[in-house]
Amino acid sequence: MPKITNREKVLVALLETSSIRDAAKSSGISEATIYSYLKDTEFLAEYRNARRLSVETAIAQMQSAASEAVERLKELQYSENPAVVARCAQIIFENAVKGMETTDILERLETLENEHQKQIEEAAKPNNRKRF
Repeated sequence: MPKITNREKVLVALLETSSIRDAAKSSGISEATIYSYLKDTEFLAEYRNARRLSVETAIAQMQSAASEAVERLKELQYSENPAVVARCAQIIFENAVKGMETTDILERLETLENEHQKQIEEAAKPNNRKRF
């Protein structure tokens, strides 16, 4: 089995702890060394990529659990407790509205981005370049 480098130890410790001090304790590497690693653009890019992957994994897990939560809400909306029914209705309605708003905003953003790209392409055409 290949030997784990200090950089790899620090990377894992940074992902598993909430501070540089805790990462240093966890990895057995000094805080000063960790700070020097974080100044290294290659290490920093690797760390950020690992963090991004970690967050994406957590988001995927939440999305999976969201389906189960929706099913539970749908069941609870028929509860005999009026407060539970009211709260379920509120949650379902508010999230439906947020979903519509988000979809509308994303469509508007996509339209703006497409228009902007067309303007860039049009300006880049040889016959549209201004001569000074």
